[in-house]
Amino acid sequence: MRRSCALLTISLAFVGCSVRMPWAPPLVTSPSGPALPRIPRDAARFEIDSVTDSTATFRVREARWVRKGLQSYVVDPQQRDALVARLRVIHRDSATATALVTGQVTRVKPEHFLLVVRPKEGWWHERRFWMGTLVGAIIGAGSVAAAR
Repeated sequence: MRRSCALLTISLAFVGCSVRMPWAPPLVTSPSGPALPRIPRDAARFEIDSVTDSTATFRVREARWVRKGLQSYVVDPQQRDALVARLRVIHRDSATATALVTGQVTRVKPEHFLLVVRPKEGWWHERRFWMGTLVGAIIGAGSVAAAR
């Protein structure tokens, strides 16, 4: 029994340690200054429909994951995606979302694009976690059955 418990513990630890947990966004370090957060390359790109002094409205289409509170960035495609402003989504309905400007380098224009960072799903939503749990349970059940 002791051997089967040890085997189960080791197998679950091995499977659990193989999953990388991204706790923070990647950082860019520069020799002259502190580390700065980067816009992930896989951020979703949206066209801006309308702009006011402090908000931008954009169509979310099939992106159901866009929700209130998400961080977003405005970039200028004519300047090789230079950062224009930082925004936070404040409202979402079925077709559009509205984001509030929280930091601005230059004025936001409809020609710019909005990049929204897709939120990370919890580790319990990943397939690797459940496959590891299943394999660990099978190994544990097999070792308990073999010990009898």
